[in-house]
Amino acid sequence: MDAVQSPSHSKVDDEVRHDRLTESTIEVPIGPLLAQAAATVEEHAETEAERIAAAALALPHTHGAMAIAAMTDRLLTRVEGLAAGIKYLPAHRRSARGASALAKWETLKAKGPAGDPLGTWSYMRDLAHITCDMVRALREHRAAEQPRAFVGRPGMPPLTPGTQ
Repeated sequence: MDAVQSPSHSKVDDEVRHDRLTESTIEVPIGPLLAQAAATVEEHAETEAERIAAAALALPHTHGAMAIAAMTDRLLTRVEGLAAGIKYLPAHRRSARGASALAKWETLKAKGPAGDPLGTWSYMRDLAHITCDMVRALREHRAAEQPRAFVGRPGMPPLTPGTQ
C-alpha cells in the first residue's frame, strides 16, 4: 500500500531541500580539531595531577589520617588515568621513565600501604612521585611526537634543528 503524502509535501520538495543543504554545507575535517581539544584536556589533567602531587609531597606526616586518606584517594584517581595513558602507548615507544613508573604503579597497587604508622603517609608520597614520573613521561612522549620545525638559512637548504 502506498503511503499517503500531504498535498504540501512531495518528492520534489525533498530533492530541493537536499540540494539546499549541500549548497550551504561546508565540510570541515574535524580530526585536527579533535586532536587539539584532546591535547588541551590532557594538558589540563596533567597539570591538575602535578598540582595534587605537589600538595601531597608538601603534606607532613603529622597531618591527620583523614587528610592523608583524602589525598591518597585523589592521587589514586589521577594515577589510574595517567597509567591508562601510558598503557595506551605501544611498549616499544614508551620511555624508560614511563615503563618504570608503570611498573612501580603495578607493584604499589598490588602491595597497598604498609601496616606501620607511616605506611599510609609513605604510600601517599610514593603515589605522588609516580604521578610526577607519569606526567613527565607523557609530556616527553607528546613533545617527541610533535613535528619538528625547519630552520631556514638564506641561500642554503633548510635544516631540521637536530642536524648539523
